[in-house]
Amino acid sequence: MSPEMKAFMIYAPIGFAVGAYGTLVGAGGGSVLVPVLLFMLPGASSATVTAISLAVVFFNAYSGTIAYIQMGRVDYRAGTLFAVAGLPGAILGAVLVHDMPRELFDPVFGTLLVVVGVFLFASPLGSQSEDEHGPTTPTDTQMFVGSVGSGYIAVLSSLLGIGGGIIHVPFLIRALRMPPHTATATSHFVLTFMALTGTITHVLTSAFNPETWAGPSPVSLTMYLAVGVMMGAPIGAAVSTRMKGSFIVRALALALCLVGVRLLARLVWA
Repeated sequence: MSPEMKAFMIYAPIGFAVGAYGTLVGAGGGSVLVPVLLFMLPGASSATVTAISLAVVFFNAYSGTIAYIQMGRVDYRAGTLFAVAGLPGAILGAVLVHDMPRELFDPVFGTLLVVVGVFLFASPLGSQSEDEHGPTTPTDTQMFVGSVGSGYIAVLSSLLGIGGGIIHVPFLIRALRMPPHTATATSHFVLTFMALTGTITHVLTSAFNPETWAGPSPVSLTMYLAVGVMMGAPIGAAVSTRMKGSFIVRALALALCLVGVRLLARLVWA
């Protein structure tokens, strides 16, 4: 078996799992994929890891968004406004990561996962039932707050290569009082444009073409992962219809805590 085929057999299933889970919780999968890449590509730069992750998040978000659109869950008014507000931040974050060494990137990312995960698990913002409260229309003030928040979230998400769903979903639920299922769908809609913008920026800054690289190229790994997420995302969207919002939020929180602790533990024991 050729090295390329071996890489495909490893990364495509990872992409499938990331796509299904990322779409289920509306996070785009970057919060799970980045720590996986950090473990599997210890010699890669922060820019290369985030470039691969953001590109995969785009494919995941695009596939998941199509499924959510067919379900009629996307809030287009809020999603369009937040996507436009986040584009400058997505570019800025993709540029800043080139000056962020792995020695700083890893602990920052691990700490973020643990903090956000503990917060969401202790206080699941999606504990209200969508069936009980139903969809709500955001006020102009909420839309303004959402736009400003999306801009800052875009910088952080693009910088860390996570797409931003782990922060954006709870933000939409609390700040705009969106039902959890609407928040996950709308977040996916926004992630599609943010991740695409960040990926284009990484292409222009040569993050996919590092000077030293062993094994399959970053572009090849991205494509292998993308094949998996494109198959997994529709499954995650379908499964989400059978789960309550509170479970979705807690499932996301648990995953964040686990990978965050594992990443920080590796740094301590290194």
